[in-house]
Amino acid sequence: MMMGAVPTSVPQLVLLGNFFAEGNFKTKWLRLKNNRVFWAASSVFWIYLIGLLWAGDLKAGWADVQIKIPLGWLPLILFSAEPLTKKEWQFALYCFLVGCFGNTVWCVLYSFVLHHAEAGRETSRFMSHIRLGLYLNMAIACCVYFFTQTKRIGLKLLFAALSIYFLAIMFVLGMASGIAVFCILFFVALCVLVYKQKLWVKISATIFLIVFIGAVANYILKIKNEQLSVKASENNTIQNGYVYLDTLGQKENGNLVWINLQMPELQREWKRKFPADSFNFLPNEHNINRFQVLVRYMTSKGLNKDSANMAQLSEKDFFNIQHNIPNYQYTQWNFLRKRVYELVNDYDAFVHRRWVNGHSFTMRIYFWQAAVHVIKKDFLFGVGTGNLQQSLNAAYDDIHSPLNQDWRKRPHNQFLSVTVSLGIFGLLIFIFGIAYPAFILRKQVPKLFWAFLLIALLSFFPEDTLDTQAGVTFYAFFNTLFLSIGFFSRNKQFNPHLPPQPTR
Repeated sequence: MMMGAVPTSVPQLVLLGNFFAEGNFKTKWLRLKNNRVFWAASSVFWIYLIGLLWAGDLKAGWADVQIKIPLGWLPLILFSAEPLTKKEWQFALYCFLVGCFGNTVWCVLYSFVLHHAEAGRETSRFMSHIRLGLYLNMAIACCVYFFTQTKRIGLKLLFAALSIYFLAIMFVLGMASGIAVFCILFFVALCVLVYKQKLWVKISATIFLIVFIGAVANYILKIKNEQLSVKASENNTIQNGYVYLDTLGQKENGNLVWINLQMPELQREWKRKFPADSFNFLPNEHNINRFQVLVRYMTSKGLNKDSANMAQLSEKDFFNIQHNIPNYQYTQWNFLRKRVYELVNDYDAFVHRRWVNGHSFTMRIYFWQAAVHVIKKDFLFGVGTGNLQQSLNAAYDDIHSPLNQDWRKRPHNQFLSVTVSLGIFGLLIFIFGIAYPAFILRKQVPKLFWAFLLIALLSFFPEDTLDTQAGVTFYAFFNTLFLSIGFFSRNKQFNPHLPPQPTR
């Protein structure tokens, strides 16, 4: 599942083919018929299939259902098959760790050796950087599990090294969301570990957490202040003979961007140096972004925006500007520093009501507004499977969203996405399909299940996790694997030729 769409789909097709090749469907049906855990877990898929009944766009609806097929047939296969042995399901996790390692090695080679990726989102080669962060957090949880299970020193060192490696990769590749999920996982795990410990252990853990949170907050605030606190500089005061356009407070490295401009000079000098990449200020021109990047870049160096200061730029500076790098320090930062810089700018743009298109953090507010607007109109049953984007497009127009057409996306919240498509009834079934099996099998599922469930639920709030192949495979595979282990552990006297005891 870690190496792209085809390597993810092929094993699933093999499992499905094996399911039909085995036959013995009567026994399989007996195993499933009274299995409430199976029906609850697979209901997450069935509600999308039922949602086709009132879908206006069946083509888009079927496409949506196809993505979510693993939510239906993975439970069908694992709950109707012979129970996996401990060695078998642990081997599956070993393969997962190998896949994570291979994926990240290629990402590093691609980003730092074969190419020079500037943005963190460009570093993940087989899935979005957000989905990769989920997988790597799950890989860390698996490493911790195997570390506690084995008594061999060599294996303990291997799993410890792997967990450190996966965490380091998230820092190196700037996976801010993945690091945030790890911090929450770490916090929850620490609380569980110290809950029954002595008082001095609880106090030590509390101090550690306070120091850790303080260090993270200090790191973010330091970048925020460096970027947004206006410096006491001559270049940040209005000078005679220059244009002043600063009505929105945009800054680079503490310098005001739209102040002290000589726009005709910049246009003339840039066109002289790069005639094929020139810009002007007419509305019908499409290269105005070059002007914006040039102004931000010169501002980041503390320069007035005129021909004399433009002459101070080096060839490396011009190269950076032509590659849409708005800050001269940007290429020196690691991916995490770049991501925090972007989030700080997103925050500042939202506060000052500047241009929000392309700012992933603040755009979500407008995604959610559009989703809530649709939900109010189709509260009970939603707009139907596959009609989500079409309905949102109309909502963006209704609420006069500032987002451009290209940025009018899905809600980026799984609970909102479900409610838009299937209404409040669909949302209740969706929550039931997640919560009921976990509650029933809470004493039998492996402890790894709780780490997975927390990772999955955390991903549901800022992302439509189940609307992509990587996301739905992540949820369907681990959820079904751990629930089936817990179910068969609960039914130890299970006779493969008879239906299992019903869960209560």
